[in-house]
Amino acid sequence: MKNWKSILITVFSFFAISGMVLFNSCVKDPCNDLRCQNKGTCSDGFCQCPTGFEGSECEITAASRFTGTWVGNYRCNNYPITPDTVRIVLQEAPNTVRFENLGFGNTAAHSFTGTATTPQTTFVDLPSQGSTTHAYMYVDGGLLQVYLQTVDANGLPTQNCHFSGVRISN
Repeated sequence: MKNWKSILITVFSFFAISGMVLFNSCVKDPCNDLRCQNKGTCSDGFCQCPTGFEGSECEITAASRFTGTWVGNYRCNNYPITPDTVRIVLQEAPNTVRFENLGFGNTAAHSFTGTATTPQTTFVDLPSQGSTTHAYMYVDGGLLQVYLQTVDANGLPTQNCHFSGVRISN
């Protein structure tokens, strides 16, 4: 009878230890639960999103952070603060946006196009009549900041403008 007890304890111990080793040795792939969208790829449990997309599963376009109608104020150099409305529209999916209806001082940049990246966008230089305008925008939550600088043909700043506004519609 003693032998049967020893054999049963040994067999039970073998299966218990084998089961724990087998259970603990199985490593779950962290990418199994993710469904990366828009051609995103999973790496170590996180989606690596292609340019123009963001979010935990690449489900959000970067441009959506910027698009909409924004109301606020602008100021150029030391001129008075002036109320204004900025409209940013999606020009081409997923992340080409266009500014419209800017009343920034005497700059020639009343609309321009650029590539939205998160959380900021720098627009290409906008040459016009011997001067160049550099544009930059930044979104933090519901607040849009736009900076424009116009430089003359010699590279000297002629005008610095800043717009700060909140989104009133998408």
